[in-house]
Amino acid sequence: MAATQAVASYGATVTIDAVAIAEVGDISGLALSTDLEEVTHHGSPDGVEERIPTIKRLGDLTFPINVVTADAGQQDLWAAWEARTSHTFVVTQQSGMVQSFTGYVTGFSLGAPVAGHDTADITISPKSAPTFTFGS
Repeated sequence: MAATQAVASYGATVTIDAVAIAEVGDISGLALSTDLEEVTHHGSPDGVEERIPTIKRLGDLTFPINVVTADAGQQDLWAAWEARTSHTFVVTQQSGMVQSFTGYVTGFSLGAPVAGHDTADITISPKSAPTFTFGS
C-alpha cells in the first residue's frame, strides 16, 4: 500500500488584486458544476436515459476572516462590495493548486459574538471561468 501524498491545507492564502487578505479562516469553493440536459429518445441504446452536458455553473468562494481593520486586503474587500466592482482573486493552496478568477464581493457579513471576537463571513461570486494551475 502506498503512503498518502496529501498536503496539509494550513497556510493557504487569498488575495484581491494581488493584495493579501489577512486572517482568512476555512476556505470553501469554488463549487463548479455542469448542468445536464435529458435527451432520451425512442431509439436510445438499451432504453436507458441519455444526457448531455450543457452550461457550466460557477459557485461561490466563501471564507470567514478575523476582522483586522488596518489590513489593506480586508479594506479592499469592503471597498469592492461597496462599489459593486469586479476584481481579480487568487487562492493559493499549499499543494500548489492555484485558482484565479474575476469576481464580485457579494457577501460581507459582520459578526461580534459576546464570548468571541469580531469576524466577517465573505462571499465572492465569480464573473468568469476560473483558471486552475495544478502545482508548479
